[in-house]
Amino acid sequence: MKRTINSLFAFWAVIVIFLVVPQQVNAAMINSRAALMVDADTGQVIYQQNIDQKLPIASVSKLLTACVIEDEVAHHQLSWHQKIKITPAVAAVSNDPDYSAVGLQAGQSYTVRELFDVMLVKSADGAALALATANGKTIKQFNTKMVKKAKQIGLRNVTIVNSVGLRNGDLKQVTQKGIKKQSENAMTARDVAILSLYLIRHYPQVLDITKRPQENFTVFPGKVVVADNSKEMLTGKNYEMPNVTIDGLKTGTSDKAGECFVSTGMYHGHRMITVVLHANGGNGDRFVDTQRLYQYLQNNVHPRRVTLSHRQAHPEIARGDRKRLAVGVAPVDIWQDSKFHYRLQVHYRQKLTNFNGQLVAPVKKGQRLGSATIESKSLKTIDKKPLTVNLYSKETIKRHGLFN
Repeated sequence: MKRTINSLFAFWAVIVIFLVVPQQVNAAMINSRAALMVDADTGQVIYQQNIDQKLPIASVSKLLTACVIEDEVAHHQLSWHQKIKITPAVAAVSNDPDYSAVGLQAGQSYTVRELFDVMLVKSADGAALALATANGKTIKQFNTKMVKKAKQIGLRNVTIVNSVGLRNGDLKQVTQKGIKKQSENAMTARDVAILSLYLIRHYPQVLDITKRPQENFTVFPGKVVVADNSKEMLTGKNYEMPNVTIDGLKTGTSDKAGECFVSTGMYHGHRMITVVLHANGGNGDRFVDTQRLYQYLQNNVHPRRVTLSHRQAHPEIARGDRKRLAVGVAPVDIWQDSKFHYRLQVHYRQKLTNFNGQLVAPVKKGQRLGSATIESKSLKTIDKKPLTVNLYSKETIKRHGLFN
């Protein structure tokens, strides 16, 4: 529980700073049904268009599949070196030229690591299907795990049909009974961004896979397939951008989903995530729209470090050998333009304050004192929660006398 500071000794401190509002995308600029840009460190929404409509996501689904597999490895339910034997049903999907295929062979075994990597680099459909059947699991059982994981992450508007992102009827021999053949996975752009944030925060090593330009995949001894990365904004590829280093994350394509692309990359030391769902037009439009999102970032907003006002940075402290304490705030940047503002509200930890809400000595240097909440109708975050930063003491203040 936190106590509001409202006495002679302490106060609500307010600082006004100009800030970016998540822009409503001009349809002439972004030719996609949904588009979104998020700061991966803070979750601040920088750019948004139709982000709460559930849309088909095709192979973007494999990001959720990756989360489940990473969890199972982390909990020792799977190992990267464990081998999975390919069934004829999985091989049929993996060898269909209309799909993202690497030609897995029936009866051949591949490690979880091999299948996982080619799933993220090439978007291999058969690999995602094979991973779902590891340890004898059925497609239905893995779907249940995906739904459970989605709820745990905080995804709110999700439809899961399979681990691949194909329509149910496209799974051939493993088409699921009781589900319409035309059914396929769907999420909102907001949920896709939350999923992507979760994956790179909890399993950042996936970026070492998603940034590879290609994957040399051994189909069987003597036959190696060079699987090119489907993400055309990586360094050296056709849609590479200056000043932005893209190292992930996932493409997706289907008749209903159109062209989809989830990117993540570094821009001047800041990790960004973009989501483009159902890019309209020809091949490559998902990358063009993603470029436009980064161009908006470069041309219209810039980061500004959150700072405390003088009174916030030097609050009074009771029973100390000094009357005021030097307070710092954890380094956080907010993307801003010149039009809007927010309020920075300070909340101290209850156990560090007296009944008047004033800090009380002793306090150690580096000790967490509480938090500062950035509040504004203009500031939007991907999870709709207030953006908060930690407060800490920049010095040690000893207790001075019982009644001082």
